[in-house]
Amino acid sequence: MSSRQQYAIGGGRDACDSPRADVLWASSMMRSLAASLLIAACCLVALDARAEGTKEVEGLLVVPGPGPSVQSTYPAAKATAPYGVIILKIVFDQPMTPDAWAYGRAPGGDFPDCLEDPRLLSDKRTFVLLCNVAANRTYAIQINPAPRFASLNGRSARPYTLTFSTSGVITRALHDALQQAGLTDNDDPVMTWRDKGQGVSETAAAP
Repeated sequence: MSSRQQYAIGGGRDACDSPRADVLWASSMMRSLAASLLIAACCLVALDARAEGTKEVEGLLVVPGPGPSVQSTYPAAKATAPYGVIILKIVFDQPMTPDAWAYGRAPGGDFPDCLEDPRLLSDKRTFVLLCNVAANRTYAIQINPAPRFASLNGRSARPYTLTFSTSGVITRALHDALQQAGLTDNDDPVMTWRDKGQGVSETAAAP
């Protein structure tokens, strides 16, 4: 008996020539193709995950989302603000790490005279920095020139350049500067020293 006759189904008809065999063969090929595509897709995802800083949690690969971006600022980009006391406000689109930041000089303007440390507000997305600026000047500040600003999941923020100008109108009081930045007195940008005899500096309590 030939190999083709061994697989004949009823009436001597060759199984390879039957419509049912054709359907089964096509179905098997489709399953094999789908499995191959799935394996290829998983390989691509794994490669992308490594490039994006994949983390392994209890044996599972966790791919973080995109890094945080600057959502808004005060002063707004290319806007004109009063000189004197000013609150430099940077709002990110993700919750941020409170103790990591980087501000730098950018071409096309001066750098303001600011306190050393900014403060992350209770919304976890807004950094405020108390500065002093001169009248009728242009300022240019690079946000995150070195990878310091980071989200809570460890992703570095995208660099951003803020340029603004100052007018001849002066702001002298911190309260007025806070209002101009859309903030309240609870959003005091000054880090508060709360030493309990242990030499520990902490941020002010959340309102």
